[in-house]
Amino acid sequence: MSRLESRIIGLFIGIMCPVSLFVLFWWTAAALTIYHILLIPESGITIAAFTGLIAGVVLDVFHLKKWITRFYNTDMKLMVLAYLFLSIMAVALFMGLPFGNIALGTLAGLYVGRKQYHSRASTEVFVRNIRNVSIFTTLVTGAEALSIGILARGEPIIVEVLQTLWGLNQFAATDLNWLSLVTIVCLALSFIQFLCTRTAATLAFKIGK
Repeated sequence: MSRLESRIIGLFIGIMCPVSLFVLFWWTAAALTIYHILLIPESGITIAAFTGLIAGVVLDVFHLKKWITRFYNTDMKLMVLAYLFLSIMAVALFMGLPFGNIALGTLAGLYVGRKQYHSRASTEVFVRNIRNVSIFTTLVTGAEALSIGILARGEPIIVEVLQTLWGLNQFAATDLNWLSLVTIVCLALSFIQFLCTRTAATLAFKIGK
């Protein structure tokens, strides 16, 4: 692995570890309060969130070098769990818009491409693996987009925005019309995600060859 690649990986992990733990601790504390499992005051939720942030920084200090070295040898089950969590973060950060998920799926393609490159995988193995990861990211992005689309059905302001931006003056927001629109959008996003993941993986695999 080149020094530049190691630095990029270190920067990514170094940022995402504290941020992910910040969000995880924040959401966990908030969920415990929302579902009346524990009554945590707002100040307690804030403390929990920054505890996660500090824990992430501490983990970086003691383990970052090891994580960089083992980055491409990480158990794929752990990477899948991390991807699912980050995809939920992306949905929340972009308020349901798909930009974060598309970018995350592209990063997944880059990761798999470099992983296959460093393991010196054959073209046949690479093609099979990238097909699998592209299908996975496509399913995740499509499922989350479908969920957001269904939930958005109950928000009149979203229907008004669509009518204004897309000129759908005759668009009647019936359940059938809405489901049809959501389905078309989800299929388009899924296709874009598949292409982005596969293209990123292919380019990452070829770098250095």
